[in-house]
Amino acid sequence: MEIHLFPHLTRRWAPVRQQPEVPAPGKNQKKIVYGGVNYRTGKLTYTLADTKCGAQFLVFLTTLLAGYMGKRLKVVCDNGRFHKTKAVRAFLREHRHEMTVIWLPPYCPSLNLIERLWGHLKRTILANVLFQSLGDLVQAFRRGIRRLDCRRDRMAFLYHQPKRKNAKPRQSLRLAA
Repeated sequence: MEIHLFPHLTRRWAPVRQQPEVPAPGKNQKKIVYGGVNYRTGKLTYTLADTKCGAQFLVFLTTLLAGYMGKRLKVVCDNGRFHKTKAVRAFLREHRHEMTVIWLPPYCPSLNLIERLWGHLKRTILANVLFQSLGDLVQAFRRGIRRLDCRRDRMAFLYHQPKRKNAKPRQSLRLAA
C-alpha cells in the first residue's frame, strides 16, 4: 500500500451548497507499506519503505519470520512484480519449511483481506487530512495501526465483507463433464 502526503479524499458531511475544502501540499511524497495480519489474533506486522521493490519486500518477510520464530506461516500474496523477483523466489525456496505462499489470482484485491485493512485506514485515519509532513502522516498511520493491533473486536470490517448494494445474484456455473 502507498500512503501519500496528498490527502486521501472520501465523502464527508457538509451543509447544503457549501463545498468542503481540503488543502493539498505543493509536492506529493509517499511511503510504501508492506504488511500482514494474523487472521486468528489480529496481530499486525508491517514495514515502511521508500520504494516498492523486491529488496524491501524481503525486509518485510524477514520481519515476519522474526515475529513468528519457530512457527510455520501461510502468507497470502497478490501478483505484485516485487513479489516475484529472483531474490524473493530464492528467499521463499530457502524458507519453504517456515512459510508457505498462497498466490492469489491476478486482479483480485477483494480476496486479499489486508486490502480491506488498508482501505479502512485510508477512509478513517488518513481521509481528508493534510498532514504537515511525511513524518506526521507516518505517525498518524502508526497510531491507526496501534488502535487495531491484536484487537479482532475492532476489525469486523476485515472478516465480514459487507453486502454490495444492487449486487446481481450469483449465477450458478455448470461444468460439462
